[in-house]
Amino acid sequence: MSQQDAHRRIQQKPSHTKGLLEPALQNWTFGGLLQRQAEQFPNKIAVSCPGTPNPITYRQLNDRTKLLGEALIANGISVGDRVGIFAGNILEYVEVVLATARIGGIIVLLNTFYTTEEIKRALQFTGCSLLFITGNLGKRSMSPCIDELNEIIKPQKSELPDLRSIVLLSGHYPNSSNLRSYTDFIKIPPNGAKTASVYQSIETKITPETVCNFQFTSGTTGMPKTVMLTHFNVINNGFLIGARIGLTPDDTICCPWPLFHSSGFVVGLITSLCHGATLILPSPIFDPAATARALISEKCTGLQGVPTMFAAVLEWCRQRGTHMPPLRTGIIGGSPVSPALLRELQHEFALQDLGIAYGMTETSPLSFLSKGFESDGTHTWMEILPHTTAKIVDAQGITVPIKKPGELCVSGYLLQRGYYQNQEKTGEVMRVHEDGVLWMHTGDEAIMDEKGRCRISGRIKDTIIRGGENIYPTEIEDRLNEHPAISMSAVVGIQDAKYGEIVAAFLQLKHGENPCAKEHISEWVQQTLGKHKVPALVFHLGVDGVPGDFPKTASGKIKKVDLVAIGTQLVRRAGKL
Repeated sequence: MSQQDAHRRIQQKPSHTKGLLEPALQNWTFGGLLQRQAEQFPNKIAVSCPGTPNPITYRQLNDRTKLLGEALIANGISVGDRVGIFAGNILEYVEVVLATARIGGIIVLLNTFYTTEEIKRALQFTGCSLLFITGNLGKRSMSPCIDELNEIIKPQKSELPDLRSIVLLSGHYPNSSNLRSYTDFIKIPPNGAKTASVYQSIETKITPETVCNFQFTSGTTGMPKTVMLTHFNVINNGFLIGARIGLTPDDTICCPWPLFHSSGFVVGLITSLCHGATLILPSPIFDPAATARALISEKCTGLQGVPTMFAAVLEWCRQRGTHMPPLRTGIIGGSPVSPALLRELQHEFALQDLGIAYGMTETSPLSFLSKGFESDGTHTWMEILPHTTAKIVDAQGITVPIKKPGELCVSGYLLQRGYYQNQEKTGEVMRVHEDGVLWMHTGDEAIMDEKGRCRISGRIKDTIIRGGENIYPTEIEDRLNEHPAISMSAVVGIQDAKYGEIVAAFLQLKHGENPCAKEHISEWVQQTLGKHKVPALVFHLGVDGVPGDFPKTASGKIKKVDLVAIGTQLVRRAGKL
């Protein structure tokens, strides 16, 4: 066979790859996992928050989550009930999510950027029976939110009919039948022996296929997409991630990823638990100084986070001339990673093995994870994780040849159960193909090489990824369009060196209205949406070089790709990019 024929044959190879079948998938539940690790590593620190007095060992974590599970049962939480949590990265967060899962409850992880209105919509949609909430989140006092929720759940109110009680993880409030402190809640109930017996009976009936987690993948305006994940999904994903990076009980992993995010919950917490490692939560909300100090004081062997977190820690160290000890491993993902940043990380942290992660909440979350630096210090291609299959298809669902772009589809144990109360959206992204296999359509454009490695080339939809957080333009547009001076709006993502992407809004004003100040637009959006959704850039049509009308397709749809180009050009012209 000639070299040309061999090359042609390779090019015709379909974009399809399968992960290894080793290590084997585990049939663990959270109860079984915690009991197992408590027996193997009883005195090993499981989770620690520097600056707080009491890190928790694997034995203590097992005991504490059993006790909290009994308290949940005593307070009426049963299998399938939803329990919400709104807090930063603290030990109590870990206890709540694990205890809820142990008794078959479903933990609803609330984004800490949510406004009070967004929290209420999330609680209402998921039917949460109980909410754990912190009194403060950084400089943000949650008192107004707690006061409003406390009023809503009074018997005569019906806005949140399922919510029965609120547990305060911190802070002090006037006595109320609806509000309890975490310390009081977790106390052994008067009928403790009976509750313990019920707990044991319930935990033994929980199976790996039990749904344990609701994760939001978009805003909560209207009908949100709420991913349903099982014990089997998330525990095996964490187990396989740890195996890929060679995690052992000798490792200490620093995780500034928020625990409400699937990356923090699975890649951070569950991965460490599965391999008997120690997880360090450096601060309740991300703080580069706290992260850098934790890396040093806790003698961490690994660091996880989105690119902006790594970059912020690097910058903090540079400004102070702080020399970081070498790290053995790390995982970076959530948004595009520049080759320049990778080279800096390799040099400054002497990283022996940094993996770039790809995934989505619907796939528990990771499906691909690179194995380390390539010769030039970049990660162009990522390798599929075990027990996972992937292919790249065209618009008709036909698998494309290698090196040809298309939509990445994933299948295997890691697929979500579906979107909660949204069969239509579930059917749009989870489809059984002609091969009889159920596939998750990721919505991401990708390319596969002859070795089955994958490179993400872009997003098919218009999702904005700011600092690792997905932001959906429609939600912001809906809010902007409510403004009395705005006729129409379009929101896109513009590339940014710090956040990866930032939110840009193009506004068409009603006749006779004057341009709105950026600060006014920010205040307007932030009245109902989180601050991460506030436009960083505001362009008015027909003003300061902006075209007088939206670029549109023949059918009248706004061409957002053109808006991205226009916005990028305007920012460059202003010297801000």
